[in-house]
Amino acid sequence: MTQIASLDVQRRLPVWHALSDVFLDTELQARDHHRIAKTLDISGYSLAELRSILEDEVAPAFASNLWSVAGEWAGWSENDVQTIMLKSLSRRRLPLLSWLKWLVRRRHIEREWEKIEQFLEQG
Repeated sequence: MTQIASLDVQRRLPVWHALSDVFLDTELQARDHHRIAKTLDISGYSLAELRSILEDEVAPAFASNLWSVAGEWAGWSENDVQTIMLKSLSRRRLPLLSWLKWLVRRRHIEREWEKIEQFLEQG
């Protein structure tokens, strides 16, 4: 589990903000994946670190938007993302969501990560 004290919030914030778009209540287009990839690329994090940030930090904070009846579709501001992320990271994790929600989230992450990763590999 990531500890807030060990996070470089200012460095992570643009990454959190970009990756939060993966959980918008809308289908991302190639241009969206490219924009996200550009932000991730300039962050200086490795692919493994970025994938971990997506799965272990951003997904627990934003995945519930995928199941919301009136989910966010326009995006969150950087300030909102920072507030949501710090609150999420400070919570003690309960045994994650139900198995079904975890499976849906996992499939969604896999699908979106593959699209983003194509742009990361292109440079």
